[in-house]
Amino acid sequence: MQEIECRIGDWLFNAGLTGFMNIVGEDNIRREGQSIFFDVALLDKFEDRYFDYFIGEYEKTLSWYKIISYKDEMERHRETDFSDFDESALEKLNDYIANVAKYYLKSASYSSVYPLIDNTVEPTEWGKNLAKVGQLKKKETFDEKRAEILQSVKQVYVQLDQIIAFCIEGKKYLAAKNVIYTVIKNGWNGISFLNPQTKEKDSYTDYRVTFVDPVLEYLEADLEKTKLNCSTCNAKIKNLKLDLSFMNETGFDTARKTSHVWDFNNDIAICPICKLIYSCVPAGFTYVYGSGIFVNDSIDVATLFTVNKKVRNEILHRNTDSLTQTSPYRALVEAITSQTDEKRQYELADIQVVRYENETYRFNILSKRALKIFRQSKGQLKAIQRCGFKEGNLNINFYQETVRRLMNNENLFTFIHKTMYLKITNFNNAYYHMGHVGALLNINTNFLKEIEVMTDISRGKIWYISKSGTEFKDAYPEHKLSGFNYKMLNALKTNNCDAFMDIILNSYSYLGKTAPSFFQDVFEDTETFKTVGYAFMLGVNGSLENNENGGDNNEE
Repeated sequence: MQEIECRIGDWLFNAGLTGFMNIVGEDNIRREGQSIFFDVALLDKFEDRYFDYFIGEYEKTLSWYKIISYKDEMERHRETDFSDFDESALEKLNDYIANVAKYYLKSASYSSVYPLIDNTVEPTEWGKNLAKVGQLKKKETFDEKRAEILQSVKQVYVQLDQIIAFCIEGKKYLAAKNVIYTVIKNGWNGISFLNPQTKEKDSYTDYRVTFVDPVLEYLEADLEKTKLNCSTCNAKIKNLKLDLSFMNETGFDTARKTSHVWDFNNDIAICPICKLIYSCVPAGFTYVYGSGIFVNDSIDVATLFTVNKKVRNEILHRNTDSLTQTSPYRALVEAITSQTDEKRQYELADIQVVRYENETYRFNILSKRALKIFRQSKGQLKAIQRCGFKEGNLNINFYQETVRRLMNNENLFTFIHKTMYLKITNFNNAYYHMGHVGALLNINTNFLKEIEVMTDISRGKIWYISKSGTEFKDAYPEHKLSGFNYKMLNALKTNNCDAFMDIILNSYSYLGKTAPSFFQDVFEDTETFKTVGYAFMLGVNGSLENNENGGDNNEE
């Protein structure tokens, strides 16, 4: 049989190549350096493999799963003859009826594939006939009406049995509709089953006709006399009909936007094989709530596949109950640091990280320096995973913001200042304590040492400075602390070392004590000044225990 070769290319093609390997399985391809080889027979029923991959990986995030997973709850109550069915179980049932079963059964995407599952039934009508049960009137209690409510519950369970059984039978098409709009659409749009004008109801057939069949035809074609080449792999092509216009945020309509190409003469076209690989880009990225990540570690195919597999497993298969928008960042750090722990060679080159956020691609270079900081700060990063605050409609997560800044080679001083200021002013939507701010300071110290702008302050010294701040707080009049905090933070924010030392000397003079010798270090450089200052303020405003453990304890 004919063998096809695909080589590592730019980040977008590499994402597609990784996705293709995920879809067909690494055992079904041959990897050699920067190339993969696969038999053309692998494309037989490729459309089934394509959707099976997405459904399998994202199953528990799909609305289809929300519908069928309630079956376990129903079986549990039936096994106990509803002995533990209480008012909270009734609320859960009614919420499921209103916000899951009825809501999704009437959706247009689901309705369009009902005939493909069973054209003799009308699931939309089943949804319309569903109604909440056990609605209590004023002064009625659940216990008084329990027997009557249970009868209604048993009747609605029969209706739900029918709905759930249908959805299980129709998993192939219903779950496919879910992944099309929640996952695949993040990578490409406008053609095949994502073309609003498509007449094909079966997404599997639509995908095959658009992406797979052209490959088989291309392999049989005589291309000896053609002078055109694929802009991605340089293979010969017959014409310029296939392009990247279907790819989100990267492709463009070559017919309408000729100004995007040299001399208004389009020569950007791809072969059907590359188009198939590009259709696998959503399988190369790992998505959570519309945000995705891909690590373009392209030293060779094996490394490219392995590191992204680790990222995917960290996000989708480890503690799936706690998926958040922070998960891609956490997964990236865990995957990369575990790779280095396994002594894989990451010293050859920096790593490109591609993030998909707010419907656009963002790029970072994950440098060797950043990798080292992540390894050194593993404990502190773990401590701040669930910390954050809310500003207006914007949720700021400590972990996400910290990793983003380190990847951009930025220090954390402004972020430390903001988090400390919000906590001192008793900001309502601050979900952290000063120990977590201490973790940020330790991470920032690792960063400053790595870029060699501050080398003399250790974590132990930060703890000692913070301890001195706690002792100062215990001795200083409580009614004066608020003013002291504002003046100190203002001096730190404005980088005013002289004002800072005036406040320190006056305050210690007020107490009749000598200022600690470490304050002499603030004159060395800006970074040392801010590190010493914020470490001292940690002690003034937080408990020593929290500062010492880097914020591992959750604040009540």
